[in-house]
Amino acid sequence: MTSVSSPGNEDALTLLERVLETQRQIADSFTVKDSGVEYYGWFSEEVQMSRTSKPIDYKLRRDGLKTMTIKSPPYTYWLQGNKKVLVTDVTLTSEEMKRHSESGAIFLGKLDKFCCRSYTKL
Repeated sequence: MTSVSSPGNEDALTLLERVLETQRQIADSFTVKDSGVEYYGWFSEEVQMSRTSKPIDYKLRRDGLKTMTIKSPPYTYWLQGNKKVLVTDVTLTSEEMKRHSESGAIFLGKLDKFCCRSYTKL
């Protein structure tokens, strides 16, 4: 049994702390503030299937020398009231764009604030 303070566990905890901080920063940046900006959500089954079947790889640099690769979470949730809504695209307007019609996206309406990104469907 390994102890919590072993080098491997410390690296994992450091990485987890960085990921959690990044998620917090993302959540803060998507929070609708009193600036008058409104966000609208769209959902496309085609786009969602692409995300789950082909996740994007991101390279993270650690200590300036080491790099590691993580896969992007395929699920993005926003809040509408108290309800979590699975979203594939967020826009600043309710007008349908070419990408929405091409992917068969469904308009979800106004979004209140960013909720989370997840590797599993909530």
